[in-house]
Amino acid sequence: MTQSTPTHGSRPNRLKRAVAKVLHEPAYILHSHPYRDTSLLLDVFTRHYGRVSVLAKGAKRPYTQWRASVFQTFQTLSMSFTSKSDVKTLLDAEWVGGIPMLQGAALISGYYMNEWLRRGLARDDVHEGLFDAYQHSLADLSLSPVAEHAAVLRGFEMQLLEQLGFGVPLSVVGDIEPNALYGLSQHEWILQANAAITVHGQTLLDMRNADFHAPQTAQEAKILLRHFLHQYVGDKPLHTRNLLLDLQGLG
Repeated sequence: MTQSTPTHGSRPNRLKRAVAKVLHEPAYILHSHPYRDTSLLLDVFTRHYGRVSVLAKGAKRPYTQWRASVFQTFQTLSMSFTSKSDVKTLLDAEWVGGIPMLQGAALISGYYMNEWLRRGLARDDVHEGLFDAYQHSLADLSLSPVAEHAAVLRGFEMQLLEQLGFGVPLSVVGDIEPNALYGLSQHEWILQANAAITVHGQTLLDMRNADFHAPQTAQEAKILLRHFLHQYVGDKPLHTRNLLLDLQGLG
């Protein structure tokens, strides 16, 4: 039987084309660009349907039904759209709010997260946990001082890898010695100071607790997470990374 409206119970990993409409879906715009003269093509991350392309017809017209602020990145939206094709058609979009506007370093950090999402998420793959992690990270960036942004980004990177099914190996052979250097062997860490990738035992302990505040942990976790992101998600340079490197090494 063809469904005309969705229910937010159990869902497959991909959006069924039999669903004619999606109504009031929590969503964030990851990117947008003009489509023809009067419309916008939106790259949208939704909670229950994953990453989708949505066409906002007439969004650039002077007297459009939508306010320009609705199409800003990093703002929580309630979005309704048709879903009969790969490119959905926007029916309605309302600003939900709840997260202050990102500014300065927080804004660049937000774009950094968006780049990784656009690179790592396949179309229509559902990742509700990653959606929640992204939402929490945006809130943390908006409320935290710049000195805390690196820790927020490391936490997001770790969640991204875990939610995409790759994970970060943190198992250690034997008891962890906080001051010792460990090298990665297969999927476990062993006492080894001359491996290609080494981290201190304390870094592994901190990463298990998603605590990236200590300077040594922050630096080693950044290198380690970058290694796995490049390996599993892609090593093409990010547009925002150079900007983050200029902002106290956040990237």
